[in-house]
Amino acid sequence: VVMAAWDASKWQFPDGYMVEQFAADTGDWDFWPIVVQGALAGAIMVRGCDMHVCVQPQHFKRWATPSLYRRVLNHKRVHGRLRTVVAEQHQAGRDFVERFGFRVYGNRGLTLLYELR
Repeated sequence: VVMAAWDASKWQFPDGYMVEQFAADTGDWDFWPIVVQGALAGAIMVRGCDMHVCVQPQHFKRWATPSLYRRVLNHKRVHGRLRTVVAEQHQAGRDFVERFGFRVYGNRGLTLLYELR
């Protein structure tokens, strides 16, 4: 599942950042598989209240099943809130988190900080 997250998100990392570094940097995260029509389409990465969704572009707007929504909301209930970050230019990511109810609470340069309470 780590490879699915990498494959879906590697486009946004700087040149030279490789899967081995990604795996080391995310070693303390949990990965939930995202399956679309029987194929592994990406992963939701979670660590405490932090969450990142990594989905291959061809699956945008088709991956968020009711069971995944429930799992995300149950995770929010446990942690009291959820946080994520989205690159300002990544419109599909911004659209998704805003539809889900996340609100911008700040930024780091061109990265928007979102929270769901």
